[in-house]
Amino acid sequence: MLRDPAVISAIAEFGPVVAGVVIERSQGLSSDFCVLARIEPGKPIELSYPEDEDELEELEPDYLGWVSYTLSKSLLEATFAGQRPDPLKAILQGQVKLHGDLERLVRHAGRHQGAGLEALRTVPTEFV
Repeated sequence: MLRDPAVISAIAEFGPVVAGVVIERSQGLSSDFCVLARIEPGKPIELSYPEDEDELEELEPDYLGWVSYTLSKSLLEATFAGQRPDPLKAILQGQVKLHGDLERLVRHAGRHQGAGLEALRTVPTEFV
């Protein structure tokens, strides 16, 4: 991802951020899956995988989102199929619950729509 100039530009403009996601259990996923990303311009992205939602919340991320496994899988499948899914649309339509500065996110997302999609398409992925 950090080889993609669009991603580097988006990170530089957005600034440092800590973001967490809870992929909620549903058909195909027997328990919640949590991930935390620490993102800073000019530095490698640090990922960690908290045990559960409580542990993730204790880390006090700037943004915390909850998304169903079904939706996250469909967004990724669309990306791998060459489409440009819009995760911001899913947030604004209430499909993804988000805590954090939505105004800041919307302001930056519009300028960097699609950043990282090509890099994401190269990641070997297997769905459960």
